[in-house]
Amino acid sequence: MPDLFLSMKLIHILATIVMVGATIVNGVIHAQAKASTPVEAAALLRVVTRINKLFMGPSLLIIPASGLWMMTLLGYDWSTGWLAAAFVLSLGLLLAFVIGDRIERKLRDIATAAADEALTALPASYQTTFSKASPIGGAAFVMSIVALILMIFKPF
Repeated sequence: MPDLFLSMKLIHILATIVMVGATIVNGVIHAQAKASTPVEAAALLRVVTRINKLFMGPSLLIIPASGLWMMTLLGYDWSTGWLAAAFVLSLGLLLAFVIGDRIERKLRDIATAAADEALTALPASYQTTFSKASPIGGAAFVMSIVALILMIFKPF
């Protein structure tokens, strides 16, 4: 019979890997889309929104759920500093995801409209909107790495 704690730990680790990987992949795709034609950008941004729906969103729900379950199984409480910090980071990542996903959908829509109009370059509104998404993506990446460090090293 599988050990419940080890199963939760495996799920937690895999979800974290998926979340960090999706964050990195989204950043790479955004950099490519920014330098692409509207048709290419629209296609790339459809991939980003699909990654968000299939991988990023679910992993951002699984991480705190599996973490809380492991916390309960091990008898930890909220006075454990690294756990509280990791949970706050998880909530921050969920918020960044919700805001970032809306902006990414808007970027996709701008690129799609430009492609439909047969424009040769992305309009200025794309850059303006992208400038709102970029800090959110950067913050999400930093929060992801800090949460990962907390989970591995449990510093306090």
